[in-house]
Amino acid sequence: MSKKMIKEELIKVKHEINRSTMYSLIGRSSKKMRGISLNYDEKFMIIEMFFDEKLTNEEEEEMECAHSEVVSDIFPQIYDGGIKLVLTILPIEENILDKKGNLGWFYLRKEY
Repeated sequence: MSKKMIKEELIKVKHEINRSTMYSLIGRSSKKMRGISLNYDEKFMIIEMFFDEKLTNEEEEEMECAHSEVVSDIFPQIYDGGIKLVLTILPIEENILDKKGNLGWFYLRKEY
């Protein structure tokens, strides 16, 4: 797949990353998770997970394991570029809506 994907390819890759991410988080996500967004910059797909407080070592390891599963699910058959995971702490007092990546949200917690 070329570094610059056409729109149809990008939609397919986004869908597969979304599906794989959601599946890999079953039994792993915690109530600290506020959102999951995807950004594409022609070199990398960046999965950014937002949490309202610092993760424990165990929670962080679970997110890394989930990310490894996503990479093994889609590389190289569906997407042969880099896939990064970014874990971001964003306190509940801070607005999350403007943090959306250019490929949108996979998950966004309802906040009151």
